[in-house]
Amino acid sequence: MTPAKTAAATAVLLLLTACSAGGATPPPADTLVWATASPPSSLDIAHGFNSPSTLVQTAVLDTMVTLDERGRPAPHLATGWTQPDPATYLFTLRKGVRFTDGSPLTADDAAFSLRRHLDPKVASQAASYFTMVKKVEPVGDDQVKVTLSRPAPAFLAVSAIAWQVVPRKLAEPHPKDLGSPEVGTLGTGPYKVSRFSLTSGVLLERNEDYWGPKPALRRVEVKSIGDPETLRLAVRSGEIDGTADLNTRDARKWTGLPGVKTIFYPGNNISYLSLAVKNGPLADVHVRRAIAHAVNRKAISDLMTAGHGGPADALLPEPILTAVYGDAPPPVPVHAYDPAKAKEELAKSGHPDGFTLAAPYASGGDTGTVMQAVAADLAKIGITLKLEPAPSDQYAARMMEHDRLGVHYVALAYGTPEPIEVLPDMVSRASAEPQGFNFSGYGSAATDEKLDALVSATGEARTAQVTELLKEIADQVPYVPLFHTDNAAALNEKYTASLHTWTMNLFAAIRPAGR
Repeated sequence: MTPAKTAAATAVLLLLTACSAGGATPPPADTLVWATASPPSSLDIAHGFNSPSTLVQTAVLDTMVTLDERGRPAPHLATGWTQPDPATYLFTLRKGVRFTDGSPLTADDAAFSLRRHLDPKVASQAASYFTMVKKVEPVGDDQVKVTLSRPAPAFLAVSAIAWQVVPRKLAEPHPKDLGSPEVGTLGTGPYKVSRFSLTSGVLLERNEDYWGPKPALRRVEVKSIGDPETLRLAVRSGEIDGTADLNTRDARKWTGLPGVKTIFYPGNNISYLSLAVKNGPLADVHVRRAIAHAVNRKAISDLMTAGHGGPADALLPEPILTAVYGDAPPPVPVHAYDPAKAKEELAKSGHPDGFTLAAPYASGGDTGTVMQAVAADLAKIGITLKLEPAPSDQYAARMMEHDRLGVHYVALAYGTPEPIEVLPDMVSRASAEPQGFNFSGYGSAATDEKLDALVSATGEARTAQVTELLKEIADQVPYVPLFHTDNAAALNEKYTASLHTWTMNLFAAIRPAGR
């Protein structure tokens, strides 16, 4: 998940749902009709840490800090902060801010909004972001004190993604269903929710009492259109004003649309195969290495990105690798495409003659395309994937419950340049529990110790810790990195937008052309 599990791009498990769109009279220029490939599942990041959900959340819910165009933490609901010691932050709350129901924002609201992610009753999908948090408490009327278990330089950046502030009076009685259509949410952001339905979408209205710069758009309607061609035709006809869910492999279909401009910019994302290391043949590391050598990552990348992206060698998004290593890539072993080596590894395993494995996937979109390519590659070395398509919502629920995990295609987007935002998702034991993003189930006390060390590391020590973790992942192969893609948006020419990797609120970045 940028926010995203993107905010700036938003951090996203790629879960696609089909929905038909009906014709409509073109709306006025200050009304935007936006389409997502799947509907928002929750307006609370604790239970909806996926791209379509965070897209709406960032328009409605402010965070204490934000990220600037270079990915650096900057004030937002907090006007600033101090550090009495390396493991303590004291935030000063902005004065005069109100939720959209008129109630004032308090330091108690802000403190509770962070503390709830640590509550097992909430079972927050963002919990792994805040494992370093020891205590959160209001100090007087306008300050929040956060005490960490140890210094954690990434705390501010991840707070810009997941420390969404909600009123305690609403959130506390609803640990499990805050953000649902039945309960809804309240924020202090530039928009407020007028309607939220899992089937008919979301309607946002501008918050005329917003404390910050007023957004140019008065009204935003978010619809779901799961079929890529239906989505493209809807944008072409003007029925839909824009989307960020176009497939980069279909870029040529979009760039020539009359009256539509297509915007590409670096995406903070990673697409990969997840291998459930505790289940069946996948428990054998030689099987996993065989799979890594058998998958033609470049061919899959070419198929899926059409030149707007590239193969991934390490399990971090490109912007994060650049933030850590600059122009010098990490010294991490890469399982190059080599069917002969794949067969050698399989021969070393307990399954030298191959095997058959059920492989559920979300029917439609990128998931099916990638899984079919992977199945074809693995068939060449004697591994048969029995592909089992499932409706996207059912597949998503099963994945998040960690039900019958095996070989899965996953695409996640993130919101900060911090590797600590990503790596706990992948290999911490906490994230291997249901609602976590560690679908491989990989983790150990030693790995958790490395993650703990990374939390407080800076400079060369930080780089060394990231390298050690990436080397471990490359050696043990709980995941096979596949590719990264540029972010892309298609927008009707009556609008303009300033988008970059760290864009936090997409709708606030769009305005009618000429304004």
